[in-house]
Amino acid sequence: MKSRMWQYIKEEAQVLKHALGAEDVREVMSRVDTGIEAVYFVSHGSSFNAATVASNFLSSYANVRVYCYTPGNFLSNCTTIDFEDRDKTLVISISQTGTSRGTLEAVEKARRLGFKVLGITDVQASPLYAGSDYQLLLHCGEEKSNAKTKGYSATLVVLLRFAVHLACKKRKISANQFHTIYHELSSSVEELPDIFASTVDWCKATKFGNGMKNVFVIGSGMNYGTALEGQLKLMETMCMPAAFNDIEEFSHGMHRAINQNSSVILLNSEDSNAPFIEKTFRYLRTKTDKVMMINARRKKIKDPMVINIQHHPYTQSVLGITMVIQILSVFIPEINGFDPNRNANNDYTKYMNTRVSV
Repeated sequence: MKSRMWQYIKEEAQVLKHALGAEDVREVMSRVDTGIEAVYFVSHGSSFNAATVASNFLSSYANVRVYCYTPGNFLSNCTTIDFEDRDKTLVISISQTGTSRGTLEAVEKARRLGFKVLGITDVQASPLYAGSDYQLLLHCGEEKSNAKTKGYSATLVVLLRFAVHLACKKRKISANQFHTIYHELSSSVEELPDIFASTVDWCKATKFGNGMKNVFVIGSGMNYGTALEGQLKLMETMCMPAAFNDIEEFSHGMHRAINQNSSVILLNSEDSNAPFIEKTFRYLRTKTDKVMMINARRKKIKDPMVINIQHHPYTQSVLGITMVIQILSVFIPEINGFDPNRNANNDYTKYMNTRVSV
C-alpha cells in the first residue's frame, strides 16, 4: 500500500462521523424556505456523480423535482430553469475545493437569474463559499489526490442529510422515519472499517484487475450514480478507457463491446433491477473471467467473485459500495505497477483554466 489514497480512504469513517454530526445543516435548514418545489444540482466530476446518487432520494423524501446538470450544460443547454419560480427553486452547486471555474460561472448565472444558491465545499475561504447564499462544508480535510475518495463520500453524506432535513421540515416524513434514516446512515459509517479490511483481503486473494485494459461499471437505482463514479475513479487512476451504464441500458448496445479482455464490475442492491444484475453476472462470466459483483441485497451470494456487504434499504448501501469501488480504484493500478496519481496530461487542467486561482 503505497499511494496516499489508502490513508484518505482509511480516514473516511471518522470524516463521515464528523459530517453526520455537523450543525451547519440544521443552521442552513432554518433559513431555507419550506416552499421549495425544485432543486437544480450543478457540479463537475465526482460532485456531479454524488448529486446523481442523491437526486432521487431527495425527490422521493422531500417531494421536489430534482435536476442534475454539469456546469457546461447548465450554462449553455438549460432553458428549463428560466421557467421556474424563483422563490420555490434552489440551485445547489458542489465543489470540494470551491474553485471549479465552471461551477462558479454557473453560480453567477443562477444568481443573475434571481435564484438562491446553496454552495457545498470543503474550503470556507473559497469563491464558491463566498458567492453562495447558503453554505455547507464537507468537513473532509485536504485531499491531495487527482481521484477524490473521502471528499466524495463526505459529499454523499451531506446531500443525504440535507435531503432528510428538508423532508422533515416540509413534513413529508415523520420524526420516526427521520431517525430511522439517520440510524441507517450512522450504521453505514460504522461498517466502513470492516468493509475496508474485507475488501483489501478479497483484492489480494483474487488479484482482480491484474492486467486490466478497460472496465465497465454497471449499476441501477441510487447506484447508477455510483457506477458513474466507479467509471470515473478507475479512469482517473488507471488512465484507461472506462464506461458506465444502468443495467437496463447495458443490453441496448454496450453489451456488444464485451470480450475476453473486458473487466466488468456490477453493483447489486435491493431494487427492482437486482434480478437483471444477477442474470447479467452469470451471463458475462461465460464471456470473460474478469467479472465481479458488489452485492448489498438481503440475500447474500456465495461466490468467490462477489463481495457481500450489509443491506441498507433507504440508502441502497451507497456508502459501503462506494468504499469498495474506491479500494478497487487504488488497488488495481498498484497491482499493475502504477502510481494512481501519476502524471497523465496533468497540464490540461491548467491549459483549460479548470480552476480559478485564490
